[in-house]
Amino acid sequence: MKQLMCIRQTQQRGFALVMAIFIAVVLAMLGVMMVTIGGTQRATVTAAAQGTRAYYAARAGIEWGIYRTVSPFGPQENCGALAPAASFTLTTPGLNGFLVNVQCTETPHRERGSTYRVVVLTSTATVGNFGDADYVSRTLNITATDAPAP
Repeated sequence: MKQLMCIRQTQQRGFALVMAIFIAVVLAMLGVMMVTIGGTQRATVTAAAQGTRAYYAARAGIEWGIYRTVSPFGPQENCGALAPAASFTLTTPGLNGFLVNVQCTETPHRERGSTYRVVVLTSTATVGNFGDADYVSRTLNITATDAPAP
């Protein structure tokens, strides 16, 4: 009987070591996975914030174009004065570094003895270089007119 117990003890030796190595490997893999998910989440939040900033930069370009072309408070220039496309870089806090490109096309209309213009503005705001991880671009289109309100 003693001989049988000795055989069983020798067969079971080292099992705790194998289990400890297995648990250590599984915990290491979980740690790597959590670090990867955390990094991806941080990059996603940053990209979303930059996308929102790009939207507002493009909106600033649209508002600038409306002011320059059809606003009664602006110079009411025609689209040719904007030289088919106007580009400028924003320096406003929060939008600093965004390149805004505003394109303008207009058509004259005559209705009920009045002549007015319909202006189509396209504003594209970008930051970074195309192909880079931090590149963001947003484009907005709007149609506006200087016709009197009904």
